[in-house]
Amino acid sequence: MIRHIAFFSAIDPNDLDTIEAGLWVLKDNPHAESFAVHRNLNLDEIPGPHPDFVVMADIKDEEALAAYKAHPLYAESIRLVRPLRDIRVAADLRLD
Repeated sequence: MIRHIAFFSAIDPNDLDTIEAGLWVLKDNPHAESFAVHRNLNLDEIPGPHPDFVVMADIKDEEALAAYKAHPLYAESIRLVRPLRDIRVAADLRLD
Protein backbone atom coordinates (compact mmCIF):
# COMPACT_ATOMS: atom_id res chain seq x y z
CA MET A 1 0.00 0.00 0.00
CA ILE A 2 1.23 3.50 -0.85
CA ARG A 3 0.09 6.62 0.97
CA HIS A 4 0.21 9.62 -1.35
CA ILE A 5 0.32 12.85 0.68
CA ALA A 6 0.30 16.34 -0.81
CA PHE A 7 0.49 19.68 0.95
CA PHE A 8 -0.95 22.83 -0.63
CA SER A 9 -0.92 26.50 0.27
CA ALA A 10 -3.03 29.22 -1.28
CA ILE A 11 -1.72 32.33 -2.95
CA ASP A 12 -4.79 34.24 -1.70
CA PRO A 13 -6.59 33.16 1.50
CA ASN A 14 -9.86 34.16 -0.16
CA ASP A 15 -9.45 31.13 -2.46
CA LEU A 16 -9.36 28.48 0.28
CA ASP A 17 -12.90 27.23 -0.35
CA THR A 18 -12.31 27.04 -4.11
CA ILE A 19 -9.04 25.14 -3.62
CA GLU A 20 -10.67 22.73 -1.19
CA ALA A 21 -13.49 22.03 -3.66
CA GLY A 22 -10.92 21.45 -6.42
CA LEU A 23 -9.03 18.97 -4.25
CA TRP A 24 -12.20 17.08 -3.33
CA VAL A 25 -12.71 16.35 -7.06
CA LEU A 26 -10.18 13.56 -6.48
CA LYS A 27 -12.46 11.67 -4.09
CA ASP A 28 -14.12 9.91 -7.02
CA ASN A 29 -10.84 8.71 -8.53
CA PRO A 30 -11.36 4.93 -8.57
CA HIS A 31 -7.67 4.16 -8.02
CA ALA A 32 -7.67 5.47 -4.44
CA GLU A 33 -8.65 2.98 -1.75
CA SER A 34 -9.22 5.88 0.67
CA PHE A 35 -9.07 9.63 0.19
CA ALA A 36 -9.27 12.72 2.42
CA VAL A 37 -8.67 16.45 2.29
CA HIS A 38 -7.94 18.27 5.55
CA ARG A 39 -7.52 21.97 6.29
CA ASN A 40 -4.48 22.68 8.39
CA LEU A 41 -5.42 23.94 11.85
CA ASN A 42 -2.13 25.90 11.92
CA LEU A 43 -1.44 25.09 15.56
CA ASP A 44 2.33 24.80 15.04
CA GLU A 45 4.08 27.79 16.59
CA ILE A 46 7.44 27.11 14.91
CA PRO A 47 8.00 29.76 12.23
CA GLY A 48 8.06 28.63 8.64
CA PRO A 49 5.77 27.88 5.78
CA HIS A 50 2.60 26.09 6.81
CA PRO A 51 0.33 24.48 4.21
CA ASP A 52 -3.36 25.27 4.10
CA PHE A 53 -4.37 21.72 3.06
CA VAL A 54 -3.18 18.15 3.38
CA VAL A 55 -4.45 15.58 0.88
CA MET A 56 -4.03 11.88 1.64
CA ALA A 57 -4.83 8.93 -0.59
CA ASP A 58 -4.09 5.29 0.08
CA ILE A 59 -3.37 3.50 -3.18
CA LYS A 60 -2.75 -0.21 -3.74
CA ASP A 61 0.65 -0.07 -5.46
CA GLU A 62 2.86 1.89 -7.84
CA GLU A 63 0.84 0.81 -10.88
CA ALA A 64 -2.37 2.06 -9.25
CA LEU A 65 -0.62 5.31 -8.28
CA ALA A 66 0.34 5.87 -11.91
CA ALA A 67 -3.27 5.17 -12.92
CA TYR A 68 -4.51 7.58 -10.21
CA LYS A 69 -2.31 10.34 -11.64
CA ALA A 70 -3.34 9.51 -15.24
CA HIS A 71 -7.07 9.61 -14.44
CA PRO A 72 -9.07 12.55 -15.88
CA LEU A 73 -10.17 13.61 -12.38
CA TYR A 74 -6.52 14.19 -11.46
CA ALA A 75 -6.13 16.48 -14.48
CA GLU A 76 -9.37 18.26 -13.57
CA SER A 77 -8.20 18.87 -10.00
CA ILE A 78 -4.91 20.27 -11.29
CA ARG A 79 -6.79 22.55 -13.69
CA LEU A 80 -8.89 23.94 -10.83
CA VAL A 81 -6.21 24.20 -8.14
CA ARG A 82 -2.89 25.00 -9.83
CA PRO A 83 -3.70 28.66 -10.69
CA LEU A 84 -4.68 29.33 -7.06
CA ARG A 85 -1.94 27.52 -5.17
CA ASP A 86 1.40 28.81 -4.03
CA ILE A 87 3.20 25.71 -2.78
CA ARG A 88 2.61 22.02 -3.49
CA VAL A 89 4.78 19.39 -1.87
CA ALA A 90 4.07 15.68 -2.26
CA ALA A 91 5.40 12.47 -0.74
CA ASP A 92 4.66 8.82 -1.40
CA LEU A 93 5.17 6.40 1.49
CA ARG A 94 5.10 2.61 1.39
CA LEU A 95 2.89 1.37 4.23
CA ASP A 96 3.55 -2.36 3.96
